[in-house]
Amino acid sequence: MFTTLTKEQTAEDNVTTSHGLLLKGGFVRQSSSGIYSMLPLGLRTLEKIENIIDEELKSIGSQKLALPVLLSAENWKKSGRWNASKGEFFRLKDRRDTDMLLSPTHEEEITQLVAAELKSSKQLPIRLYQIGRKYRDEFRPRAGLLRGREFVMKDLYTFDASVEDAYISYDLVAKAYQNIFQRIGVPFVVAEADSGNMGGSKSHEYHLISPAGEDTLLTCSSCGYTANEELAIGKLPENNDHKANNVIIDINDTTTTNNQASTTQLEFTAFNKEGESLHNGKAIIVTLPGRSINHIKIEKELRRYLEEQNIMSNDGILDLKSTVDINQEQQEQVLSNHVFIDDSVKSYSLSSSSGGQLIMHGPDHFRTASAGDTCASCSSSSSISSNNNNNNNNNNSNENKNKKENALTTVKAIEVGHTFYLGTKYSKTLGCEFLPNDRQKNKQKQAAEMGCYGIGISRMVATAAEVCHDDRGIVWPDTIAPYRICIVPTSNNNKELNRLAETIYDTLEDVTLFKVKNRGLFTNDIVIDDRKQMFGSKMADAELIGYPFIIVLGKNALEEGIVEVNQRIQNEPNIKNKVPIDQLGQWLFERQII
Repeated sequence: MFTTLTKEQTAEDNVTTSHGLLLKGGFVRQSSSGIYSMLPLGLRTLEKIENIIDEELKSIGSQKLALPVLLSAENWKKSGRWNASKGEFFRLKDRRDTDMLLSPTHEEEITQLVAAELKSSKQLPIRLYQIGRKYRDEFRPRAGLLRGREFVMKDLYTFDASVEDAYISYDLVAKAYQNIFQRIGVPFVVAEADSGNMGGSKSHEYHLISPAGEDTLLTCSSCGYTANEELAIGKLPENNDHKANNVIIDINDTTTTNNQASTTQLEFTAFNKEGESLHNGKAIIVTLPGRSINHIKIEKELRRYLEEQNIMSNDGILDLKSTVDINQEQQEQVLSNHVFIDDSVKSYSLSSSSGGQLIMHGPDHFRTASAGDTCASCSSSSSISSNNNNNNNNNNSNENKNKKENALTTVKAIEVGHTFYLGTKYSKTLGCEFLPNDRQKNKQKQAAEMGCYGIGISRMVATAAEVCHDDRGIVWPDTIAPYRICIVPTSNNNKELNRLAETIYDTLEDVTLFKVKNRGLFTNDIVIDDRKQMFGSKMADAELIGYPFIIVLGKNALEEGIVEVNQRIQNEPNIKNKVPIDQLGQWLFERQII
């Protein structure tokens, strides 16, 4: 087996522990900034995750295909994402000066492929997925496989005849995702999420909790509510001390903060999908002092208004950014002033001598939810208010306890999967339509209802290592460890020990024994460490690499027919078991996670 010098490899950054462990353990090597080679151990873990995904997606009627990595820009220009995503993707031109890109995602490609084949609703539902390499021009790649420029992803795309059918597909995939992450064996949470530039109205993220995560989740321990901070809603206490009163809003002022309220000013420009400017204006957001504005919610509300007024189309581009002071001449060129009132502002008045149309939005939740806010979806909040008439000390104590339990808390997490209901965002634009299955004459074609579902597979390798490690190395879950079992003879020169190691290896590898789903559980999942190194070094490497079970062959194996099996446990000493060789296979089989 190809092995590497483990102790000489270190990570250039100290952002994550996992990256250093994957380098030391011989799982990956850096090729260039944000691009990595998968070594044999890393590839085995990657392929095990892929196999789990294959089995679960095929169980819900999905079919696997392969899509190209090098894509034409034509359909990206039709969907509007070519101009909306400048700087994020690798773009190039061929010798005929045709725009191309390295695939960051495949919505346009799969939609035009299905559009060429789809004729009737009788062909639906369609569920197609691929596993392949993706590319994103990260400005600052970091943390190894967690934030790279080349990565391996699974993408599933669903096509249905109606919204109801699309939601059925969404729920089926959500169940498959639950099975996938449970089989991988790493604790995960599901969070409500924003759809971003993917479009659609329903979206969830799948996260592994880790201090190294770049996402912040808000959770309620009482009802289980979990959402990304971009989407989370947190209620303020009902008393007036936590709300702003009699706020004077001057839309000619730049960003201001006082004891009553905080006013933030942004400027925006709406473009069509070709990148031509259509409309410009200002956005003024009024919140409580010390509370951050939620850019995503503001952008969604602003986009909704502009689309309803036919100022921009749903495939257009909205550029919303912070602004510096706007002089009088620039102010006169502003076409509209949008004032967003957060629901923390109880009363206000406007002061303006500005030109341009004035549009009010809210009151609504335009601030970013914070730890300590009350959970808006918690069912127990209603039971709190129903007891307000009871003023004895015991009930007041219970009320305070409930309020504390209903408070949102924050936790850092790493996103490893995302699901989107897309609707007809891509199918309408790219002509993915079908004739409905009814007897009406002059039937109109309908656009297919779409969903897309991603899992970052190379990211999952790094995330599992980030979550499942201790000071000795990685502690892989059984199902994705590069090998389930490592056999380590205590002597390099004892031929009898080496022969015994091979005998145990052959017995456990026997496809007719220890079968699960008609295959041997240990087949192609055992390795013998027969390197010419000291026994202590081999054991240190076995723990660093993270084999779940390490079989140690010493003199007792030859004299008494007993081996020592070390079971790797995170943050605890190995569990050492004396096992007779003739019972070894069954002993290991009973302790496997399948």
